[in-house]
Amino acid sequence: MLCFCVAFSGCTSGVVEKTTTSSAAVTTETTTAATTSIESSKEYPEDCIVDPSVFERLGKSINLEFKDKTVIQTGEVNARKYSLTVDLSGWEGNTTPEQIGELSRLFWQVYPALYERFGKLSDAPSDVVLLIEDHGYEVAESWENKVHIHDKWLYNNTEDYDCFTHELAHVIQHGWDGDNLEYDSYIERFADYCRFVYCLDNGAYNDHVWTLQTVADESSRKTSVRFLVWLDYKLSSSGRDFMKDYFLICTKGTYAASKWKKAWEELFKGTEFEGRSIEDVWKEYAESEFASVSSYSDSEITSELISKYDVRTKAKSLKG
Repeated sequence: MLCFCVAFSGCTSGVVEKTTTSSAAVTTETTTAATTSIESSKEYPEDCIVDPSVFERLGKSINLEFKDKTVIQTGEVNARKYSLTVDLSGWEGNTTPEQIGELSRLFWQVYPALYERFGKLSDAPSDVVLLIEDHGYEVAESWENKVHIHDKWLYNNTEDYDCFTHELAHVIQHGWDGDNLEYDSYIERFADYCRFVYCLDNGAYNDHVWTLQTVADESSRKTSVRFLVWLDYKLSSSGRDFMKDYFLICTKGTYAASKWKKAWEELFKGTEFEGRSIEDVWKEYAESEFASVSSYSDSEITSELISKYDVRTKAKSLKG
């Protein structure tokens, strides 16, 4: 999948996909001080996360252990134990220690929230390994509980932390089978749904480096991330979590690809869309304001989409 954005970025699960990066969003400048810090830290991974504020800002108590070029972070959130192991054995120093700290903070902010809502349904792992290395893929990829981020991606795309959010969503999916989805592209659509809704610091980085495409560019449910965001906003509530039910059908493989008309009927049952076809619901979405308003923002201004439809606050209130 190509995730079209201000800078094109893509993340994959098991399959490496081509991506394109716009020159406007690429920077290759580094200061001498930063280079020195990187070089001096290569043999000492503990130097990558020495600033206590990385975790203090989360209000969480995270234990750190340094072993064989790895940083092992363990903690408990809502009575569940989680761990993130940052493997730096293939790190060449392009991703800065500060960026590694932000990726760590993202994990503790995002992954427990994803797990509470979805991960329990798929029996997803609570222990995740992040490898930062240069192994040929352009952005990131994941399989099982391992996420790989290319060592030069954040070097060139200095604020695209939420490619990690996308990959964590693949870990949460825990082996969705494309043969039991209406379209196998739903694997990527869900991961990008998570990237938009659960992004670091409520989109402080995401919304000016990655764009939720409008209906003009993603013109079918096969390709549309925004359609899932809209369905969640319209239909999920404390009494009925639409996206949790969608996730469960995808996880269990309840319906073969040819039987997804029945899947949509099941999902719409008890909602305002009950009795309507998926094509009819898509048409309502495509003609709505939601389908076209901009999701772009700079670091100071909330996007038009979020200012009109607070999809993140609503979605994050649903704990599973």
